[in-house]
Formats: sequence, structure tokens, C-alpha cells
Amino acid sequence: MSTSLITAYHRAEDYFFRAISTHCLDIGNTATAYMTGVPVRDLNIVYVRNNKESVDAILSKCKKFYDQHNLLFVAIVPEDLCPTGTDAVIHEAGYHQAGKSVAMALDLNSIKAPNALDNTKIRATDNRLYEWMIPMIESFESTFNMTTCYADAHKHAQAMKARLYHYNLYENDEPITSITLSVHGAIARIDDVGTIPEHQRKGHATHLVNFALAKAKELGAMHCFLEASESGLSIYQKLGFFPLFTTNIFSYALDE
Repeated sequence: MSTSLITAYHRAEDYFFRAISTHCLDIGNTATAYMTGVPVRDLNIVYVRNNKESVDAILSKCKKFYDQHNLLFVAIVPEDLCPTGTDAVIHEAGYHQAGKSVAMALDLNSIKAPNALDNTKIRATDNRLYEWMIPMIESFESTFNMTTCYADAHKHAQAMKARLYHYNLYENDEPITSITLSVHGAIARIDDVGTIPEHQRKGHATHLVNFALAKAKELGAMHCFLEASESGLSIYQKLGFFPLFTTNIFSYALDE
């Protein structure tokens, strides 16, 4: 796999999470801990990018960082940085593997704006984050208060002039699907794709993702990246994304 694409993936990752974070802990160029302040472990994330320091040593430093604010966190570590025996060492340190994710990339060269989808409209919601957050409450099994806290992190990014773009797909003027597009020079990233459950499996998310990809290309990006769950891998492959690498997700065991 292209080293340059993996480097670009990490740059896009860093741009998005640094934008929505109130504090960051950089451990050399080995890992970064992002603190969004949202009291949900999956929104306070450590990304490990190379093996210049052992994973358990990185987790020890990051736990102290998050403990200052009583926040839970997850660590996302590429599988190739988890040699035999790593799981045992991490488990001994109080962590367990909570899942896996897949880093994915797409060349935007051939992307075109999608045709309209019947009875739907897509609108920018940068100034209406209340509407942007509505589909995510149910699709991510969150709460109004938690999702409002996450929206506040995006308002922080807006105040810092980060290039984050928020869109909703509407049906009968109701916001049913949300997405966030971040653009940093020639690279883009997609996050926060969520559809209200009763509207799922109707092509709404696919249509909104295709819209965001065309918008990314229009804004000057050449590649787009995202982090997919293993269950969502085939969906994004159908859209033209291809896997870069697989990661292990570690969580502190006492938060269960």
C-alpha cells in the first residue's frame, strides 16, 4: 500500500480531530490523544501512528492526560503495530480490545455530482447544527445532551476557522441523514454519517456521501478518507473506497 496515501490519511485524521478538540497531547510523532470534552469514550481518541514507543507506554501517558478531566477514551492502533504478545501486555495494563476499524481511501478524480434523489433535498447546515445533529441521536444511539455536546465541539472548530462542512439530506423538510466533510488542502475526510433508523436502507446515506465527495473535489481535494467499521466496509467499497489498513481499538477495561 502507498506510504504517501497512509501519510495523507493520518494528516486528514489529525486535521479533523484537532479541529474539534479542546486539548491535544502529542507524543512526538508517534501518537496523538484528542480531547473533545464529550463524555463519551469513542469521542476522545488516541491515534497511534508508528511503533517508536510501545503501545502500553503510550496508553499510560494518555490515561494520565484524560484522567485530568475524568474522561474515558479509546486507542486506535494499526494492526501491523500490534505484534504477537501486544494484546497480553495491553490486557495486563488494564485494557481490552473493543473492536476493529478500517482506514479507507478514494481517488476523487472520477467523482461526479450525483443525480437528484426523488423527494429529497441536500442543504448545508453549518449554521444549523441543531438540524445536523438530529439524525445522529438515533443512528448512533446517543442522547440529545451528548449530541449537543458534540455539536459544541464542531462549533469550536468553526470558531477556529477549520474547513468543516456540515450537510443534511431532507425528506419532506425533515433532516433524516447527516454528514461532516473536512477539507485540508488536497485531502478530505468524511465523518458523522448517520441516518434516522426508519429511513435506513433507502439509499439516503449513499446519496449524501456521493454529494460530499463531489463537494470535496469541487473544493480542491484529490483524495478522500474515512474510518469504517468492519460492518460498513462493503458499503464504502461499493462507493469506490479501498482499504488502507486495519486497526485494533483498545478501551480501558474498567469503563465497562
